[in-house]
Amino acid sequence: MTTPNKTPIFLDCPYSEKDEVKKLGAKFDWAEKKWFIPPELEIAPFAKWLPKTNNSDSDSPDDSLSLNDLLLKVQKTIINEHNRRYWVRAELVSVFANVHVYLELADHDSNGKEIAKVRATLWNHRAAGLLERFQEQTGMAFKAGIKALLEVRVAFHIRYGLSLEVLDIDPNFTLGEMEAKLNRIRLRLKNEGVYNQNKILAHPSEFCKVAVIAPPQAAGLGDFKSQADILARLGLCEFYYYKASFQGKNAEIEIPAAIELVKQDNNKDKFKFDALVMIRGGGAKADLFQLNEYEIVKALCTAQLPVIVGIGHERDQTLLDEVANYACHTPSLVISHIASTIIQNARQARQNWQIITSAVGEILNRARAETERLNVNIHEQSIRYLGAQKQALAFLMQTIENSSQNHLEQASRQIKSLMEQILLGDPKNILNRGYAIVRNAKNQLITSKIAAEKEQVLKIEFKDGWIFYPKARGIRGIRGKS
Repeated sequence: MTTPNKTPIFLDCPYSEKDEVKKLGAKFDWAEKKWFIPPELEIAPFAKWLPKTNNSDSDSPDDSLSLNDLLLKVQKTIINEHNRRYWVRAELVSVFANVHVYLELADHDSNGKEIAKVRATLWNHRAAGLLERFQEQTGMAFKAGIKALLEVRVAFHIRYGLSLEVLDIDPNFTLGEMEAKLNRIRLRLKNEGVYNQNKILAHPSEFCKVAVIAPPQAAGLGDFKSQADILARLGLCEFYYYKASFQGKNAEIEIPAAIELVKQDNNKDKFKFDALVMIRGGGAKADLFQLNEYEIVKALCTAQLPVIVGIGHERDQTLLDEVANYACHTPSLVISHIASTIIQNARQARQNWQIITSAVGEILNRARAETERLNVNIHEQSIRYLGAQKQALAFLMQTIENSSQNHLEQASRQIKSLMEQILLGDPKNILNRGYAIVRNAKNQLITSKIAAEKEQVLKIEFKDGWIFYPKARGIRGIRGKS
């Protein structure tokens, strides 16, 4: 009883015999340019075309093997020892389709260093169904850059070496690996305290100057600029564009560098942006997943400006959508958000102006009415005040007149009294009343006894004359007026 083939075996079949092997079920590998026995097919019918082995090794005096013999032994060992299926985790380094799908798989250590690498083949009769199922369940193409769980069988060819035959693909592993990677990045950013740093910034309420990071010549950039250019021509908003690759290894370097350049420009007086926009447009989900890299996400989290992202379709989401200040999914939605904000602000400003105008009009009308009322009130109060002042003035004038008259009469009486006193004080009147006036020799008045005792001669005047006392020698009193 023959054993069915577990792995493709290439045949040494000349061109003239191709139809024979084809009838037996052999397939042609266009890459290898050889016929091969598909897995699960009996080997015995193809015995005449199986690679020949050289048994001269046992006769060799030095027990050496030819390379062909050695590799045939390796092939036999692999067939015997590894004739079962294995589930293998690996990263797709390259994927190339040409009738069959040719893969290059790799494994890396914790530091990202490549530690294993092997070729693999997904034969055409399986490829269509497996790849279609993978894309339906993961939402992305089976392409380089993703990690996959593959069911494989080990194959060894004496000319082309070790390879793996892909028998099945587990889409759930790829989805789980993608989510695990996202969770590792989330946890790292949260531990560093920057996960929500951009998200908690105030959302832009006005757009006058906007920085835009996008891959050059991207279709999404064209959609964005078709509307952005209109806003710029109208003088409503200025847009400044920065280029960066959004896929491949360069994205991890160029996107953070572009964000840093925007930061530097924003510190200059010429710029002062209101927001930073990152747009890419739709594409394969695997391409979008390449944006879920720690360096890219952290650069967005720590950006000084609020970041608005539009890097995929509405059904696609990346970590950038999670941590950004505002996510619009697509470039068209981003520019629509900016335009609608500008339009809404203009409408609100117009409404506010109308409200202010109306309020000012009401205030002016009330002020005008109040002014008129105050004018009437002031006029009436002025009339009443002037009337009262006139009455008060008349009363004061009358009071002054009466007071003046009283003062005049009183002064007249005082003058009369003073005149009488003055008249009474006339020396003649005093002498007529029996008084005398005493003077000294110098004709000075003597008004006291003490002063009189000090004088040797006193001159005493009466109404009818004066005398000296004591009588001086040779001086005689003279009667009559002095």
